[in-house]
Amino acid sequence: MNLGFLGDSYDIVKQSLLRWLGSMGTWATHPMFTESVTLQQAEAFSRLLGTRLLSTKTLTTTSDRADYLAPARACRDHVFLDPDTGIRLDPIGGKNAAFYVFGTELVAIASARPEALTLVFDQSLARGGEREQLEGKLSALGAHGLHGVAYVSHACFVLLGKNGSLVNKAFGVLAKESRLPESRFLKGKPQPHRHGGGTTGA
Repeated sequence: MNLGFLGDSYDIVKQSLLRWLGSMGTWATHPMFTESVTLQQAEAFSRLLGTRLLSTKTLTTTSDRADYLAPARACRDHVFLDPDTGIRLDPIGGKNAAFYVFGTELVAIASARPEALTLVFDQSLARGGEREQLEGKLSALGAHGLHGVAYVSHACFVLLGKNGSLVNKAFGVLAKESRLPESRFLKGKPQPHRHGGGTTGA
């Protein structure tokens, strides 16, 4: 999350999704800040989303990412992850790494909380290829035992969980509350694990 864009159209979609999914239980947000924030800025973001924040720490090139994301793995509530750019299946290093949550990290977060949901903001998609790329991400994450639903729009999101019934229920709630056309959603499910396969791709 980059607070320089607080209140933009992406934030309105985030707020809406969390409100629509509110009946599923309590949500908490790991904002994945990439710049230092004041208490007032963090509180403003928390109020906008209507959730508590799991961390206000800054993710940098020197951060221990496993430690940084530990609050998300330990959270018993449903978790919204808000990376600056989105989901990148293959981990990278360097200055751009902080803009993403990696596929291995999502698998760890969702697997540590088998009876909870994980919602992720994802703008790591080439324009015009969003649907195909989201299908690829759901398939790759499905190979690691995750059920998923993706929302295809100018602001894309992926909803994940180990419990297929829970993910299906959340999809039903989302479709009913949002009244969005079903064509906006993609569904994924666990796939047989491919030999030598991993969470590959951007």
